[in-house]
Amino acid sequence: MRRNDWVRVGVVGAAVLLVVGALVPPLIQGREIISLGLDLRGGVRLMLEAQDLEDMDAAQRRDTVDRLVQIFQQRVDQYGLANVELRPVGQDRVEVRIPGAEDPQEAQRLIGQTALLEFRKVLDSATSPDDLFRADPTQEIMRSHDDTRYYLLEGQPMLTGEVLDHAEMRIGGDLRQPGPYIQLRFNRMGAERFVEVVQRLQVGDQLAVILDNVVYSAPAIQESIKQAAQRGWREVQDTTTITGRFTTDEARLLAVVLRSGALPTEVRVIEEQTVGPTLGADSIRRGTMAIIISFVLILLYMPFYYRWMGAVADAALVLNMLILLSALRAFGATLTLPGIAGIILTIGMTVDANVIIFERIKEERRTGKSARAAVVSGFTKSMSALMDANITTLITAMVLFTLGTGPVEGFAITLGLGVAGSLFCALVVSRVLLELTGIGERIPVRVPSST
Repeated sequence: MRRNDWVRVGVVGAAVLLVVGALVPPLIQGREIISLGLDLRGGVRLMLEAQDLEDMDAAQRRDTVDRLVQIFQQRVDQYGLANVELRPVGQDRVEVRIPGAEDPQEAQRLIGQTALLEFRKVLDSATSPDDLFRADPTQEIMRSHDDTRYYLLEGQPMLTGEVLDHAEMRIGGDLRQPGPYIQLRFNRMGAERFVEVVQRLQVGDQLAVILDNVVYSAPAIQESIKQAAQRGWREVQDTTTITGRFTTDEARLLAVVLRSGALPTEVRVIEEQTVGPTLGADSIRRGTMAIIISFVLILLYMPFYYRWMGAVADAALVLNMLILLSALRAFGATLTLPGIAGIILTIGMTVDANVIIFERIKEERRTGKSARAAVVSGFTKSMSALMDANITTLITAMVLFTLGTGPVEGFAITLGLGVAGSLFCALVVSRVLLELTGIGERIPVRVPSST
C-alpha cells in the first residue's frame, strides 16, 4: 500500500477505536449513552424574569442576567440535577430546562429562591400579627417558616448572608435538635462581625435567622455563646444553625441556595411547562421507530441498486451513526425530538454523498479506465460537489445553533455533527473499503458501443 493508503487506514482505525471507547463502557455499565432532553425524558421548563432592571443600562442588565445564570448553574450542580439547560433570553429573562424533574414547585424553590439571609434582633413575638405593635416604622413583622408565629424585628439586619463561607445539611442526633437542620459556617470577617453581634445582645435576647423574609428560627442568646464570643471569632465560626422542622429535601435545598449565594435581583416565574414521562416515552418510541424504519429501508435499498458499492455505503452509514452517537456523548449534548429529526436527515445525507461518488465512479469506469483508476478519479471529481453541498449545510447548522432556541439548537447539533461525519465516511471510509478490500474490482464495466 502507498503512504496515503496507510494514513487513511490509520484514520479509520482511530475513528473506530474512539467510537468503541465512547460507547462500550456505558453499555457495559448499564448507563444511558446520550442524555435525553425535556421533550423525550419529561421534566420541567421554567421561564424566569428578572425584576427591578428598569434603572440599569444595557451592560448592567446583561451582567445581572449572566450572574443569575451563573448562580442557577451552581445551584443545580450542587443539588445534583443532571443535564439542566440554562440560557439567557433577551435582556431580562432566563430559560431553565430540567429533564427528569417531576415537581415544578421544587424546581421553582431551587431556582427562584432569592436566598437573602439576614440575622435580626427579635423585639416581640405572637401567634397573630395583630398582637404586635410597631413603635418604629422601620421595624418589620415577619412570619415563621411553619406559619405558627409572627415576629416583630428590628428594621436593620445585624448580619447578612454575604459573610457565609459554607452551609451544610445535617441530621440532629439528640432530642434538643431532632431531624434535619442547616449548619452555617462564617468566613473570618463574618465570624468577627458575629462576635460583635453577640456582644451587643443580652442573655435571653432572641436573634432571628431569616431567609427571604421568613423567620426559620429565633434562638435565644445563651451564656455559653456569650463566653465563646469573648474567646474570639474562631469559637463562633461554625456554631450557628438554622432549624425549622425541615424535611430532608427542604434542608438540602436551603443549604444549596445558601452556598451558591443570593441572587442579584428578584426573579419571577412567568412561564411554567411540565412534560410528563408518558409523553416523553411516546416521543422516544415514535422517534426510535422513525430512525429504525428509515435506517433499515436504506440498508436494504443500497445493496439492491448498487450491489457491492451499496454494501460499502451501508458500512459507511453504520459507522457514521456510531460516530454521531459518540460525538453527542463526548460533547455532553442532549438529544431532543428535533435532534432525532436531524439524525434521520443525516442518514439520507450520508447515503447521498456515497451516491454522488458511486455515480462518478461508474461514469469513469464506462470510459474504459481500470477499476482502481476509476475509483481514484471518481473521488477526485466528486470532491467539489460534495464539499460545496456539505459546507453550505454546515453553515446553516451553525447559524441555527447560534440564533435558534432549544428545539432548533438540538436539530442543529445533530445535523452539524451528522454532516461532518458523513463527509468523513464518504471521502475516507468508503475509499478505504473500495480501494483496499477488492470491492472496487467488482464494479462492472459497461463501455458504450461504437457506431
